[in-house]
This record gives sequence, structure tokens and C-alpha cells, in this order.
Amino acid sequence: SRVPVLRWAIKIAAPPGRPGEYWGETHFARGLADALRRLGQDVVIDAYPARRRATAYLDDVELALRGPEPFDEPRAPHSVLWVISHPDEVTRREMTSFEHVFAASAPWARGASERFGRPVAPLLQCTDARRFHPTGRSRTDRRIFVGTARGIVRPSVVEPIRAGLPVSVYGPDWTGFIPASSIVARSVPNALLPALYEGADAVLNDHWPAMRAAGFLSNRLFDVVAAGGRAISDDVEGMPDVFTGAVWTYASIPDLLSALRGDLDPIFPADDDLAKIGRRVRELHSFDARAKELLATVTNQRTIGTSSSRR
Repeated sequence: SRVPVLRWAIKIAAPPGRPGEYWGETHFARGLADALRRLGQDVVIDAYPARRRATAYLDDVELALRGPEPFDEPRAPHSVLWVISHPDEVTRREMTSFEHVFAASAPWARGASERFGRPVAPLLQCTDARRFHPTGRSRTDRRIFVGTARGIVRPSVVEPIRAGLPVSVYGPDWTGFIPASSIVARSVPNALLPALYEGADAVLNDHWPAMRAAGFLSNRLFDVVAAGGRAISDDVEGMPDVFTGAVWTYASIPDLLSALRGDLDPIFPADDDLAKIGRRVRELHSFDARAKELLATVTNQRTIGTSSSRR
């Protein structure tokens, strides 16, 4: 089908420049922007200080990725709010000021629809299937974690290291939480993440308590499984339906430590099954799949006919 060429402004909470490169939202927005461009759309990304830029009158669609910061009432003819994190901070004003609202959690979307009296559709986080896919890299014996310390004692990292189990940590702000010998690097270039995930024995993961309680699945899990990797995470509602056995979940810290003390192969699917799971994640949960749904949602409000553009 043919659709209008629209100008999309993706709004994110990340700062501009180098500091924003440490934010997952920056890379998430780029992946989504590229997918929309592959559908013939015109896309710009606004860092948080640019959310009120003077040229907003050029935009046809404002797509706000709701993370740790709120967004102003949209001014574009069409607007979409996609709640991808910090669901406990979303306000009624935000929910009612956008034309369409999505949430990266099916249970939260159901509850929010009732609570705020407006439709909220589930739209899970996703991965860049063009980057995160298997390359045939051999699996090593390394258990890794990629991410910031968040200023808290993250159990999936701190507890195994306290128990004397090796974890290779990539990320900032870990000083004071774990020994320096466990910190491999303060950051990883985004381009190197697929190989890192594919080659790890397992990638450790945990969720903010509010995210876990609300059923928001970590974006990292989509990347790991799409790359052909295996993940270990705290449990979140809906996780088995999305990742089947490619993500092994623990109910308690003793469960986590017990698993990490042994061979991980028995708790994960065989490699052939793991490949099928990864293929399904790449097909159903890619940026391309999300871009198609977002575009269809917006264009359903317009007359779909001959492709056209104001520019």
C-alpha cells in the first residue's frame, strides 16, 4: 500500500551530544527512526532540550518516547506517546493530551486504559534485527553484564560477585559497588554489542522494581536473544511468551547463585531451538515491525491514497 510521506519528530529524554550516547533511549530512537525511513518517512530526533524547538511547525507527527522525563502537550497534527519506562511517573495529563498512547507492557496498558479512561495499546520494546542477529561466533564461558549501576545495589551483578562468581561488567558508575577487577570497561560501542551478546555464556539482566511490577520487559533482552545469545533475568510477567526459554528467570538470589555455580547449558534450550527463538524475536519484535504498526496507526487517521509530501 502507499501512504503519505510524513515528517516524524521522535522526542527523547536523553541529552544531546556525547552524554546522550550513554542513554539507551538515544540508540532506541535511532533504530526506530531508521525503520520509519525504510518505510519512506521523514524523521528527526529531538534530544530533551530541543523538545520545544521553534521549527516544530514542520512536523506532521510527534512521537514521544516516555522515559524518565515528561513531555509537553504535543503541537503536531498527529501525536503518539509510547511509554517505554518509568510507568509510575506517567501523569493523567500526558495520557490525555496525545492522540494515541502505547505502552511497552500489556498488563500496564490494560490497567492504564481503565485508570485513565482512554485506550492504551500494548507495544513492547524491540530490537534492531539488522544489527542483532547471529554471525556464528562461538560461545565462551564469560558471564557478562552491560549497563549502569543506577546508584543502587543491582542484585544480578553485585550478589554473584559477592559470592565469588566471575562477572565481566561493562558500564559506568560501578565504583564502590563491585571490585575494579570486575569492571572491563565503562562503556561498549553500540556496534560491538551484538558480538558481545552472541559470544557470552549468558548475559545477566535485572529490572527496576517499578518496571518489573508493571510488566515492562527490558530492551536488552530483545537485543540479546535476537543476537543469538542467552540471558538470565529476574522474572517479569509475559516474559516466557516472548522469549520462551532463551531467557532463564530466577525467583530469588539463591536461585541465581545456584545456576551460576554450574553449567548453564541444561537450563537453556538446545542451540537449534535457541536459533528458532531468536528468529521469531527478530521477526515479531523488530524496529521494522514497530514502525509499521506506528505508521498504520497514524495513517488510519488520514486518507490513504497516492503517496505525497509537502516537501
